Amino acid sequence: MKKLLTFLFLMLLLAVASGIFWWQSNKKALVKNQIENAVTKATDSAYFIHYDSSNIDELTGNATFYNIVMQSDSLQKLSYLKDTAGIPATIFNIRIQKLQLIGANIPSFVNKNTIETNSIEITKPVITIIQTGATDESKFTAADTLALYEKLIGKFKSVKAGEIKIIDANISFTNHKQIPKTNLEGINISLKNFAIDSTKNYDNIISYFIKDVVATVAKIDIINQSSNKLLRFQQTEYNAIEKFLKIDKITQSDIISNRTLMQLSKNKIVGISTNAFILNKQLKADSLITNGGELVIYKKKNASSKKETIEMDNDFFDEASLKNIAIGSTNITIYNYNDKNETPLILKNVQFKATNIDNVYAGTNIMRLISNSNWKLSGDGTSFFSKDNMYKINIGAFLLDNYNTVTTCKSVEVLPVLSETKFAKQLRVQKDRYDLRVKNISIENLDFKKLIGESVLVADAASLSPVFNIYNDKTVKEDLSSKVGKYPQQLLQKLTTKVYIKKIMINDGYINYKEKGEFSKDIGEVYFTALNGNVTNFTNMAKYIQTNNIMKVDVSCKFLNVAPVSTAWQLPLNSSSGSFTISGKVGSFDATKLNAVAEPLGLVSVKNGRINSLTFEMNGNNYKATGEAVLLYDNLQLTLLKKVAGEVDLKNQGALSALANVFIKNKNPTNGNTRKGDMAFNRVINKSFFNLIWKSIFAGAKSSTK
Repeated sequence: MKKLLTFLFLMLLLAVASGIFWWQSNKKALVKNQIENAVTKATDSAYFIHYDSSNIDELTGNATFYNIVMQSDSLQKLSYLKDTAGIPATIFNIRIQKLQLIGANIPSFVNKNTIETNSIEITKPVITIIQTGATDESKFTAADTLALYEKLIGKFKSVKAGEIKIIDANISFTNHKQIPKTNLEGINISLKNFAIDSTKNYDNIISYFIKDVVATVAKIDIINQSSNKLLRFQQTEYNAIEKFLKIDKITQSDIISNRTLMQLSKNKIVGISTNAFILNKQLKADSLITNGGELVIYKKKNASSKKETIEMDNDFFDEASLKNIAIGSTNITIYNYNDKNETPLILKNVQFKATNIDNVYAGTNIMRLISNSNWKLSGDGTSFFSKDNMYKINIGAFLLDNYNTVTTCKSVEVLPVLSETKFAKQLRVQKDRYDLRVKNISIENLDFKKLIGESVLVADAASLSPVFNIYNDKTVKEDLSSKVGKYPQQLLQKLTTKVYIKKIMINDGYINYKEKGEFSKDIGEVYFTALNGNVTNFTNMAKYIQTNNIMKVDVSCKFLNVAPVSTAWQLPLNSSSGSFTISGKVGSFDATKLNAVAEPLGLVSVKNGRINSLTFEMNGNNYKATGEAVLLYDNLQLTLLKKVAGEVDLKNQGALSALANVFIKNKNPTNGNTRKGDMAFNRVINKSFFNLIWKSIFAGAKSSTK
């Protein structure tokens, strides 16, 4: 009996030893067959899987598989032939350099019940997802991700892992034979406490992966094949637990022209919904914060309304919803979509903050994006040239504050490119040369919603300090074209932009007019300093004109920096005749101060005299002005001048000067009688509005001297 037991024990030991030897000799093949069969059954023989080698230690539960490949040659062939009948919407090609399981339950794995392991480490996986065109290609759908889930885990009831690490992965999305439209490189993922089983209904398996994951991606490229745009994210970090996404650099470029359309650095999205971002291409988050960089947008003329709008390229997101945006220093380049040759407008150091902004849709109008939000936009300004390249326009530092409804701009300048002499030489007919500078611009209660949504400027008040220098060379051939219909109030009505500013305040302005005399060839100069005043009811909008049809201008200044001047203008905004009313008063000054103007332009010199006051009232229209002027003066003496060929200085006309002083009374009033002058003057239709005004005032003043 003892021998029998010994024999049986030896046989059992031999059997166990044989079993162990057999297991050690065949375990790799068994596990390999188990894996291959699981994939084959799970995919109805559409996919196959194989790997080069493995190391398995069933005692410790450690297993390592090398160079794993899972793909479907048959489905891929049908996709290339564009035979979508009977094939899924997506095909997967998966290659993994190394797959390591630590602390795995090998028996459970072999029996196909569960996958249980302490850790799964996947090194350098390369996954290509081919969208066949069988369904909508624009989104990675629930069906796609569930299919990927089944192909990866087969028919196992559950998968549990204490930690999953993915090291240096690459994922590409492509269509048929086309280059990948989305490519992710250098993916590193750490996922804790992963658990999934077949009893749960997962609408989208990726939605599970992104709940507790921490991931970094070296580079993400997204190609929009319809618009030939490339969107690139560099050094991306996603933390699902803390709900933030950091992107070191975002770049968008045009593939054909290689032009950079957007480049933003140090970007952070807080409170992000990654489900919406990854699955539905929807950007939904609390805040977007970026240091800024470069941005290209387009101004585009609407075919129906013929108005220009500003658009941004937003092809990559179907919808975006952000509560707050903070953009740091950014240079914005604005191109004319309808004229590719037009020099772009560049805004420097633009900074933008917004809260509670509206949804933004693909290809959205940027105006609609911020029309109903609280936002603030500032920048260093910009420079550009006029269409005829005769002027450079500079816009200084600006602030647009929608929350406080305030807009400020340090300066706006319209500067001539050519000197006065060079400007006149290139003219065919007389034309004013402008040198315009407006400083300290402020607009209160500007209705940004109307401005952005309807291109209508409505504000309660504006203030500014103008400095205007105007030059005209009368030696150039006269422009005989009619200027009828070009009074200030008439030009206002012709503006394409609708505007209403209740009150414009002019502070410490300056106006200088220089003219080269036709006969004297000398320069005459008139200037007004300390210019202050108000313009009320500045509008070309019918609803405001119906309520009040008069634009008023009340201005005070100093004439030639010596004589106080005050004027009041009433300009009807709905008059077809160009009617207007102007009244004014000029205070006391030394009459010889007029020689700076009178000698080169009028060939008259004031030898003596004092102007005590000049008052006037006139009514006018497109063709004439009438009214009355009263010039009060003392001891007025004049000299008539002439230009002699070869002489630099003007010469006294002698007898004519004496005769002129006989007919001109040397003071007003005389013997208690105050003479009033008739201001009747017929307009020369090729002359400007201001020519009619000063000619009429001069006519009235001259009439007062007789």
